[in-house]
Parts: sequence; C-alpha cells; structure tokens
Amino acid sequence: MYESFLSQYPPDGRPSTPAEPDQRLVLFTGYSELLEIGAGTSFGGGLLYVHAPSEAEEVSQLIVEAFPEFRERFAPVAQDWLGRQYAADLTRSTTGRDCLLLFEVGSGEAFEVDCGLPHLLDTEFVEDPDTFLGADLYAEWVADHAVPTPPRRCVGFKTPLFLGGHGELTNLEESERSVYWSLTGQLRVAMAEDQPPR
Repeated sequence: MYESFLSQYPPDGRPSTPAEPDQRLVLFTGYSELLEIGAGTSFGGGLLYVHAPSEAEEVSQLIVEAFPEFRERFAPVAQDWLGRQYAADLTRSTTGRDCLLLFEVGSGEAFEVDCGLPHLLDTEFVEDPDTFLGADLYAEWVADHAVPTPPRRCVGFKTPLFLGGHGELTNLEESERSVYWSLTGQLRVAMAEDQPPR
C-alpha cells in the first residue's frame, strides 16, 4: 500500500511516532499505514503533509471556522502546499465505503472526494497531480521561491478566488497557515451571510 505514492513523492523526513491515533479514523482503510510512513512529515518536497494525530484539533478548529456547515462531519488527515485540507468524511463513510472531503479555503469551496485514502494517494495523486495537488502551479512557485515549511506555513491566495482573485503565481504568497485560514475563512463566512436566501 502507498508504493506508487512513495515512488513519486518520497518523504522529506522521518515520520513522528504518534502516541495515539485519531480514534475516529482507525477503521478507515489505509489510515494506520499512512501514519506509519508519514505522521508529521511531508512528501514530494512539501507538496503534501500528513497530519500527526496531535495536530487534528488545531486543524479542525481552522476548518470549522471557515466551513461551519461541516462541523462534526470530518476528521483531518493531510494538507497540501496550498494549505488545502484533506479530511475523512465521517458521515458518508458510515455507508461502508470510505470517502473524503477536500476543503479549499482559498476558493471558499469544499468538495466530496468519492474514494478512500489508498486510492487517493496511489492513484489520483500519481495520475492527476495537477488537479489534486496543484503540482503544475507548485513547479512554477518553487522555480522562484523557497518551499513552504508545513504544517505551520503554506502558500495561499493574496486575493481569494471567491473575491475575484486568480489561480496564478502573481496571486500567491507564503503565510502562516493559521493566519491564512482564519482571515480567509472569516471572509468566506461573511460572504455567505450576505447572500440572500434562496
């Protein structure tokens, strides 16, 4: 498991030893194996970072602040270099099939990912890295900038996409993850509150 992922995205360091796995995720296929190879470390030169279980509460608070409608529905697993959060979908996975959520605070959107962790990492990340990891934009970024140090830092949009910003290099800047998520999340919530009811 994860051989294809590791071949394309070698670890950037040694995984930490998690004291206690996230109990909400222990039945998710591939979660325990992912912790063994990557808890608290990044892969592919900072393209993806796997959260250690001790980081789950902090990351969850950031997501809930930006996406309050998803409260109690998810458990964070990993983040990419753009600060986007991959999380297990705790509600859909009760159907017997593991499913994931992708939270993109920069676009103000959350997406359902209809697969589990092994398929996401070994297939989607390997076969379509531009869609799932923004690998094409990452290559442009690292050509002229330092690689952000996850998990505390990420590369985010200066002007969020939901406020008219563009998904291009000139609209990116490195920042503290907590600052980026908090400020952009507050803007997203304020925009949603200003929308007239349908």
